[in-house]
Amino acid sequence: MKSHAVCSLLLALLVGLTRPSPCTASLYVPPPPVMAYHHGAVLDGTVPVSVLYYGTFSPHHKAILADFLLSLSPRARPHTFGAPAASASPSVARWWETVDRYVQRAGRERTRVLLTNQVSDEGCSLGKRLSRLQVEQLAARLGVAPGGVAVVLTAADVAVETFCESSCGLHGSAAPGGAVHVWVGNAAVQCPGRCAWPFHAADGYHPAGPAHQGSGDTLRAPNGDAGVDGMVINLAALLAGAVTNPYGHGYFQGDAGAPVEVGAGCPGVYGRGAYPGYPGKVRLDTTTGAGYNAVGRNGRRYLVPALVDPANYSCLIMV
Repeated sequence: MKSHAVCSLLLALLVGLTRPSPCTASLYVPPPPVMAYHHGAVLDGTVPVSVLYYGTFSPHHKAILADFLLSLSPRARPHTFGAPAASASPSVARWWETVDRYVQRAGRERTRVLLTNQVSDEGCSLGKRLSRLQVEQLAARLGVAPGGVAVVLTAADVAVETFCESSCGLHGSAAPGGAVHVWVGNAAVQCPGRCAWPFHAADGYHPAGPAHQGSGDTLRAPNGDAGVDGMVINLAALLAGAVTNPYGHGYFQGDAGAPVEVGAGCPGVYGRGAYPGYPGKVRLDTTTGAGYNAVGRNGRRYLVPALVDPANYSCLIMV
């Protein structure tokens, strides 16, 4: 099994116990990586996605995650690509168009992500401590054909090998050209400061007072659950990587054994002015004060990571 672990866009922010000032942080901003195409396969056309909820997920949690997947390719969407234009409500579909631009640069057809089925294993048939091989076995249960993605989502009380230690999720495939799988864990209990930032204070940094954008470190979760909203961030980054680099020879920068993919090239960037420990200026819900930068199905709000623009390798922020 070849897999790519994601320490998440969140871990890159945990560089110190104190938050740098905007002035200090602005002295040097390293450029995002150049996403080279290594002439391997990408996923294109219709991409069926099946989901396995492993452990206990409430109907509300499932709706948050399913609505995100359904938001990637709505029934009607523009056929033009490019940097998102200013909009009162930037959409999740517009965010995904950047992924499609990579796919089209490889000479392939733009994607249409379809949520085909969802199943649950509330009894945790393989136990609550899983190896990566067992995650692959769970993904195989979904019976996803080549060209599709099997998504395994583990509940907050399920421990997975290397979860929190070095990754918040991963994507991989059992064999080149076969079905791709993505795993993401709910970090609400085990490591919210690593895998649920910016909805939880980063490890080693605890701002005084309630969490809000003014604290510079945390945001209120747009769907009211830091663990599940954090899962959306990691799921978004991993899906982008699974489509553009499904078998390890697609789009990435650096070593193939530890690639920096399109969803991880702008770590911790969600809005303008982001710097380590600060997610950037994002929209705030006028009622709840929650932070978000994209709107999906049923008007649901999400925070999605900045992707690397394939045209100029800048961090493409939803504005």
